[in-house]
Amino acid sequence: MLRERLGTAGSFGCLFAVLVTACALGGARSCLALGLALVLALLFHPGAFRIVRSRTLWTFVIVLLGSGALWLGPPDWRLGSVPLSSSGLIAGLWMAVRALAIMLATRGLAASTSPGELAGLLERVGMRGLGFTVGVAVNLLPALERSSGRTWDTLRMRGGLRHRRRMMLRLGTLTVMSNALRRADEIAIAAEARGFGVVRSRPLPLRRGALDGPLLATLAVGLALAVVWR
Repeated sequence: MLRERLGTAGSFGCLFAVLVTACALGGARSCLALGLALVLALLFHPGAFRIVRSRTLWTFVIVLLGSGALWLGPPDWRLGSVPLSSSGLIAGLWMAVRALAIMLATRGLAASTSPGELAGLLERVGMRGLGFTVGVAVNLLPALERSSGRTWDTLRMRGGLRHRRRMMLRLGTLTVMSNALRRADEIAIAAEARGFGVVRSRPLPLRRGALDGPLLATLAVGLALAVVWR
């Protein structure tokens, strides 16, 4: 399978290409960033599509669309008594498109690489110690998503959202944060037990793939063409 022939550098290159495309292209052309993220996820990181089942993601998209319609342009139509802007709604749509592309690419990287691989890649470019930290943070994303979903389902099934909603939401947030800190602490203890140290650390070996070189070259050419096309 294609994803088994992609190494650490190739996976990181996919994320970098989507980030650059999303930041460099605006307006309707930001759909190219989402299209690139979809193609790369389909070919190499199919597990990233699980993000579409996240209620948090679609809530964030709705917030972007609503805030754009309310504040990013002159009002030219009304929804009841609320003045809204069609240009602001369109601007919010393009922001949502870029956000979806970045989240999909980030989820793909988190699902395809381990903390050790990210640490080895980042430490090779001078970020000693930071590589392990970033690797842990990225790979905590799926665990945080599962923790958030379970906490929400628990509150809903026990009727916690029917009464004293604000307190229940605060308790839910505290639960998710506590689980994240506990998970990070477990990873730090495991790293310390294995003798990890920033001063004497050596870059960890990278997983190499046969498609790394061709994919990175293709992405570089595509990014150059996208920038010139601006």
